[in-house]
Amino acid sequence: MPLSGWYPDPGGRPGHYRYWDGQSWAETTSTSPGGPPGPDRGAQSRSPRRGRARWGIVLAAVAAVLVLVVVGALVVRDAGRQTADGGPAPSVTSGGADASPNAEPTPDEPSAVDPTPVPSETASAAPSPSGPPCPVGNPFSRQDYERDDRVHGGGLSFPRQPGWQDPGPQASAFTWAYDLGETDIQLDQTRFASYAVGAVSVADGFEDPRTAAELMLRCTVASALYSNVSGTTTLVDEETTVDGYRAWTLRTEVRAYDARTSYQGDTVQIVVVDLDSPEALAFFWGSAPIGSDAFTARLDQAVEQLQVG
Repeated sequence: MPLSGWYPDPGGRPGHYRYWDGQSWAETTSTSPGGPPGPDRGAQSRSPRRGRARWGIVLAAVAAVLVLVVVGALVVRDAGRQTADGGPAPSVTSGGADASPNAEPTPDEPSAVDPTPVPSETASAAPSPSGPPCPVGNPFSRQDYERDDRVHGGGLSFPRQPGWQDPGPQASAFTWAYDLGETDIQLDQTRFASYAVGAVSVADGFEDPRTAAELMLRCTVASALYSNVSGTTTLVDEETTVDGYRAWTLRTEVRAYDARTSYQGDTVQIVVVDLDSPEALAFFWGSAPIGSDAFTARLDQAVEQLQVG
């Protein structure tokens, strides 16, 4: 067994020595060994217990710093949310045929209204163009239909019109619709007679047949179908049915000035049908030049021959 005395630190620390008393090693080391280790010599070394205590302090400090960092990150994140939150995101809408993204209706858009019918032949100024923008659909998103003697769209159909173009150039103006079937005939440089069937999305604000008919009229007046609209006159505004399904019919004179045509505007008939779909309503849209008995009678016939399927 080695004699008592100072020996190089068996722990391997360069320049440090530990005292061997003949049976066990001292708890402390020294860089200037002399006599047996005393209380003062412990000041030159670091005992394992004291080292552990200091490491505990260090770990506690690190933990405190991490807590501060996490709290700071949460504060910054919450502040960012309060600044960036602009309200609910627009939802995804679905049309009668194919789904298409679209914003939810704003509070200013038409909703449920007084069910009392508007008196016939009520004249009014043209709907204000400063209202909410019309919903954006996809009229050329189409279902597959059998090619027959009828124009189909949105679950409705009417007879094809001999000599009319199907679809015609007016089809692109129905920007709020889906699954559009349209046919038209050009009467002069700027005026057409046109019939269309299709679907409108409930999520776009077309919530029920009457609301949808009114919103479609406003979108019609604001669309590329007409320019310089001077006013409208309501001829029919009432609840109806199509093949036993609940519907709303809105017939309106839309007066529009255009120096390139002798027509004063159109009689526009909108029929919106509830086919029991939670996502969409079906519609018919037709126009005839104001003052043309022949085209007015033809429009009436197309409405009478409107059917589901």
